Amino acid sequence: MTALNRPMLAALLLLATGLCSAEIFRCTARDGGVTYQQDPCAASSNGGAVSIPTSYPDYSDERERLARREAALDARLLKRLEIEANERIARDDRIAREKEAQAALELAQAQQAYPVYGIARPLQVLHRLPRRPLPAGVH
Repeated sequence: MTALNRPMLAALLLLATGLCSAEIFRCTARDGGVTYQQDPCAASSNGGAVSIPTSYPDYSDERERLARREAALDARLLKRLEIEANERIARDDRIAREKEAQAALELAQAQQAYPVYGIARPLQVLHRLPRRPLPAGVH
């Protein structure tokens, strides 16, 4: 680089950095209209420079806290749903056992009220009576 180009390069860099950090002006006209511009407000309008933040606050801590809280709520909800499902299963089993017991009781009561006799085939004699000897003179 020549000695003449170095000062021009330095001036160009200073000008570029000045443009990057330019201020924003909020100007209010006499009729109430508001404009935002890079140039200072004209004498006929009110306004001034506006400070616009260049960095934003970090919301990640709050977001993580809310995510942890939501996860805890979801875990409690899942636990409650699991408990309710187990209660429902136990209740259904209890109702089924009660119905079976009631049916068995009704069957026993019906059998006591109406005894069943051997209808399809004659009843078998479990033990035989001893034979009596025939009277004398009968062969």
